[in-house]
Amino acid sequence: MTDLEPNTKQAKPLVGFAVPVIILFVLLAGFFINALFDDKPELPSMRQNKPLPDFSARKLLSQEVIHSKDIRGQYWLLNVWGSWCPTCYLEHPYLMELAADGVMIVGVNYKDNQEDAIKFLNQRGNPYQFSFFDPKGHIAIDLGISAAPETFLISPSGEVVFHRIGAMDKNIYENIFLPLMEPKS
Repeated sequence: MTDLEPNTKQAKPLVGFAVPVIILFVLLAGFFINALFDDKPELPSMRQNKPLPDFSARKLLSQEVIHSKDIRGQYWLLNVWGSWCPTCYLEHPYLMELAADGVMIVGVNYKDNQEDAIKFLNQRGNPYQFSFFDPKGHIAIDLGISAAPETFLISPSGEVVFHRIGAMDKNIYENIFLPLMEPKS
């Protein structure tokens, strides 16, 4: 065998190893993309049609302590988010649109690093009137959070009207949240 002839004995094991790895990679990528974009089925919420639990925490962007009772007097969206959450990046532009339209949104920054959360808002904009900083997840436990993002519709009296697991988008907001905010005739 000369130096110019290919060594087919070495190439075959490499191909035999690469094909299963590529197949595994494609399958995992497919599962990830499906999970990212799959709309979660509506799950019953332990908080729906009940008062928002009493809690307090420091604001993400200051040392001021705020309370859940500060979310009263009008409809609010309470959005649970984190800079570590891929789906939060997807829903964020729509939250910015809602805030620009005057929708009152408050955040719960869930199990996050404060510097990373502030960087997230500085780079993408801040749709929140304020965000509760919940690095240990205590507020999330009180709310019955299973993941992020999750969004609660809070009535003017402080009752949880609806609880959405997954990303907020125009379709969900206009077809589920908005009708719940309209006066009953």
